[in-house]
Amino acid sequence: MTRLLYALPSTIGSSENLLLPGVRRYAELFKMYGNWVIPADRTGTIRMPVDLVAQFPLAKYRPFRTEFEELCNTRAIQVLSQAEKLGTSLYVLYSGGIDSTCLLVSLLKNASPEQKKHIVVLLSQDSISENRRFYDEHIRGKLRMGSSITFPDLIGEDVCLLSAEHADMVLGTEKIGKLMMRFGPDSIYKRYDRTMLAELYADYLGGDIAAADLHMGIFERLRDVSPVPIVSNMDFLWWVNFCIKWQSCFYYILLFASPRNAAKVTPAYVDTRFISFYNTDEFQLWSMNNLDKRIKDTWKSYKWVAKDIIYEFNKDEEYRDNKTKKGSLLPLIGFNPPFHFIDEQLRFRNDLSPEEYLIGKNDYA
Repeated sequence: MTRLLYALPSTIGSSENLLLPGVRRYAELFKMYGNWVIPADRTGTIRMPVDLVAQFPLAKYRPFRTEFEELCNTRAIQVLSQAEKLGTSLYVLYSGGIDSTCLLVSLLKNASPEQKKHIVVLLSQDSISENRRFYDEHIRGKLRMGSSITFPDLIGEDVCLLSAEHADMVLGTEKIGKLMMRFGPDSIYKRYDRTMLAELYADYLGGDIAAADLHMGIFERLRDVSPVPIVSNMDFLWWVNFCIKWQSCFYYILLFASPRNAAKVTPAYVDTRFISFYNTDEFQLWSMNNLDKRIKDTWKSYKWVAKDIIYEFNKDEEYRDNKTKKGSLLPLIGFNPPFHFIDEQLRFRNDLSPEEYLIGKNDYA
């Protein structure tokens, strides 16, 4: 067997693989959680068909009182210091959305004048349009800039590449909005309702309620091992997202490394130069201890703790009150053909046969 860190979902769900034990059902998760997500259970509860090495176990739960803004400031100082120690520039994958804007605000609040000289904002016209005022007031003419589509050539190079991944897991899940649209704003606060959530998941599966109910049964096993009470529908959606997406959201960017740079992606590189801002135990602990700080009573209030940090920096009421989540990286990565697999030795592969990475005895069979 070849153990993997990540695999391209379209490869896992190829027509020849769908006939193998559990793969067809497992591949339904790609529709439910995104075309770049290979679900990997961080609790060790679910046996997946893909032989994945768990790289990001859940932080061990404990009471945690640090505020979100303090976490962002501490993380920004850490990242800035790391880039400075390495003597490299800090390239920021910036979409203009809430997560990456909160990240960039945190850097700007904590960077010295010298450190700011080494921040390079990777953006696109969409990034500018998504947060025009921030671009005009805090990026253009003040920070170095580059094109977002160059990021595959930066992977493996002697620079720090910083993303805003994992914020969606820390701060909730986009399914909160889907549930509000489907069943009304108050549905997210109602006590866990398996029937309601099965109907929500069925929407991703072409209305197949039987398939959705099967997945609910597996997800409930995750709920049962949660260290915090899962009371509401929103709690449940967050917890499943928090458990199964974390690893994919770290590694999928690497899959688009330029072929000439793939061999440079070593454990040392990943540990020091490939950085996800929100990927810390402290952000995980904040998430587990603050289930009430994701959203208020409207979808526009989603991620309000991050939006408040942005507002205090730039006083943009329009962005604070009306900005909603929008997909950002997918249009960019579409320009770059990805590798198919990253194995546990961080080798980039295209040539594995299904029997090398699929497990016949799994919970989807």
